[in-house]
Amino acid sequence: MSFAARPDWRSPLPIAQRLAYAAYDQPGRFLLPPQALAAGRVEGGSPLRLDIVQQDRGNALARYSILSLAFAADFGLDAARRAAFELGQRVQLAPLPVEGGWLRLNAVQALDLPPALDELLPLDAASLSAMNLAVRLDSAGTDLFVAALQRGLLAVGASAWLRVRGVAERAPLSLAFDPAALLAAVRGLSGGADEIDAALLRQRLIDAPQLLGLGLPERSGEVPASVLADAVLDRIAARLAAPKPSPADAAPGVRLVFDPAAMASGRVQWNLADALLAPRLLILEADPLGPLRTLPAGELHDTVVRRFDARALASGWRSLSVRANLPERRIGVMTSQVDVQVPARPPARMTTLKASAPLAASDKPVALDLRLSPSEPLAYQWQTSAVVLSDGRAETLKGPLRSGEREHLLVGPDDFGLRLLPVEAEPAFLQQADIEVECFGTRKGKPWSARGPLDAARPALAFAVPFDVDDAQIRALARARDGGAQRPMAPQPADGLRLDAFSFDGSGSRELALSCEFDDDARQCAIEIAPEDGIDDPLRRKRLSFTRARPQQDWGWLALSPFRSGYRWRWNAQAPWSPVLQPDAPLRLRSSQAALAATAG
Repeated sequence: MSFAARPDWRSPLPIAQRLAYAAYDQPGRFLLPPQALAAGRVEGGSPLRLDIVQQDRGNALARYSILSLAFAADFGLDAARRAAFELGQRVQLAPLPVEGGWLRLNAVQALDLPPALDELLPLDAASLSAMNLAVRLDSAGTDLFVAALQRGLLAVGASAWLRVRGVAERAPLSLAFDPAALLAAVRGLSGGADEIDAALLRQRLIDAPQLLGLGLPERSGEVPASVLADAVLDRIAARLAAPKPSPADAAPGVRLVFDPAAMASGRVQWNLADALLAPRLLILEADPLGPLRTLPAGELHDTVVRRFDARALASGWRSLSVRANLPERRIGVMTSQVDVQVPARPPARMTTLKASAPLAASDKPVALDLRLSPSEPLAYQWQTSAVVLSDGRAETLKGPLRSGEREHLLVGPDDFGLRLLPVEAEPAFLQQADIEVECFGTRKGKPWSARGPLDAARPALAFAVPFDVDDAQIRALARARDGGAQRPMAPQPADGLRLDAFSFDGSGSRELALSCEFDDDARQCAIEIAPEDGIDDPLRRKRLSFTRARPQQDWGWLALSPFRSGYRWRWNAQAPWSPVLQPDAPLRLRSSQAALAATAG
């Protein structure tokens, strides 16, 4: 398994009170975790939706709702890049991919919100930075939430736990132990439970690993205790326990929930030097409302609530709500749908039921009506299908067959028989340039590719890549909106990708060698120099002095745009700035020019 582009937990880089992690096997590239979750951008404009469905079933009025929340990860890349440059860290920073997670709302009881919202709510990743949540509320819960909307929800906040996977911490040691003994030690620490606070377990691994039944060689003292603890903890999370959020009555933290079935008595040996993927949870603050906080309660209600009336049905019918948690633009997919099948249950129901729902880009739920026997519980199988173009012909790819029992079916990217690789662009950069993105590789011995544009109106897409495409890569070309200059991005392995100014040639850290030839009797001279887009910013301008003893200088700057990566200079504050110069060649000066500039000034 290739771990390229995964974060390496053993190589953190401190940047302005944050940590970035080295991308495994990609020297100089670091991945920055998100620093917060903000209310996301969705079709229709509201990150919060309450879709109320009402249906007359003859002898009763069925009513329920789907509460949806959309979030966007805030990576704070611009500030981190500036901070890294000022600290002399010449690294490439990119977003760290998130696989999903959980959300816990606060102030639920104080605002008299539905009890269902007091639970730990799952977050589903729709793309690299977009995460969505969908909760089904019954009729009573719907009424509670509508009433809360009418009172206002200004006090609602949330904590989020985001699940990420990286290459585990490593140490040049082997570890032997009995899994059953480890489980017994965990139960002893946690009062008999099969779960334990991760920070508590880590501290025990640092202070007294022998009390956990872990057999370490004598030379383990050569490895820092914290490194050894993290190496063991990562492997526990990857093989024996699942990381989960802390309970609601505890401070936000992480717990490890052990699987007793995987911890039978015996002898296990781990090589702590081996690389393997290990999950970790990032704890962030989340804002579920964003711009909605400024709306009056009445307007908030009208913005959030949507109502749908299903056709009247006789008793025995059940309604299954299908919702797509998918990127809006799926390049290479002509159509997609989900097929639902309810096996026969003789003698009450002799026939198999089948229904299908299209998976459009809209965030509106689709209701599938299923006629079951009156006392029959809802249990069904479902499978996605996507029609893609292959060699100019339509080809249907089916996803894995799955089972469900809930009345709300959420279909995500992992439910397809292909990979959906999200590619997003920073909105600020799309004000400067349009981007053409291509995913390419080989399929069945023939070249395969798919292309799509990104611009201010369409800042995201997802490539539909069949699993049998080999050596898939993504490349991009940015074209300036002003002037048409083009800057390429080197091909990189196909994965979720977020593009910004620093993705393309020309931006990032630049270096310039300067020298001054003293061809008159001057003892020293000085210039002022700045990035081409920084001459009006005192913080980005720099004064450089040359002397006969030190006639050479080096200067570095951070090019914030691939289309403005040059520099300008002048002799003094009264002299005009030079034309834009590129850093490809050294800047060579003569002291006699300084005297002429002073005379002219």
